[in-house]
Amino acid sequence: MKLKMMSGALIFLAMMSSAYAVTCATLSVTGSSSAEDLTFTSARIKDGSSDSSLVICRYEGKGDVGASSGLRLETPVKGTGSNWKGDDCKVTDGDASKCAFNSQD
Repeated sequence: MKLKMMSGALIFLAMMSSAYAVTCATLSVTGSSSAEDLTFTSARIKDGSSDSSLVICRYEGKGDVGASSGLRLETPVKGTGSNWKGDDCKVTDGDASKCAFNSQD
């Protein structure tokens, strides 16, 4: 029984320390007369090699509607999607998975 519990604990710790893929979230905005899902357009990694790294996700909507959101994982981050060029990633089809990134524990 102790061996099973120890094995389970070791597997759990190994899974916690491994890198995992993350993408920018879907973003919606509402106003007094309407609601709108924004389209993901780009991401940028700031200070990617430090524990204070930040991923900035940018979105566009109809007209002049736009928004940005930031995600701080408190661990170094590296872009892994197919559209990364250095610390910048852009898409034209709204597919945030092309700008996926990993936590580098």
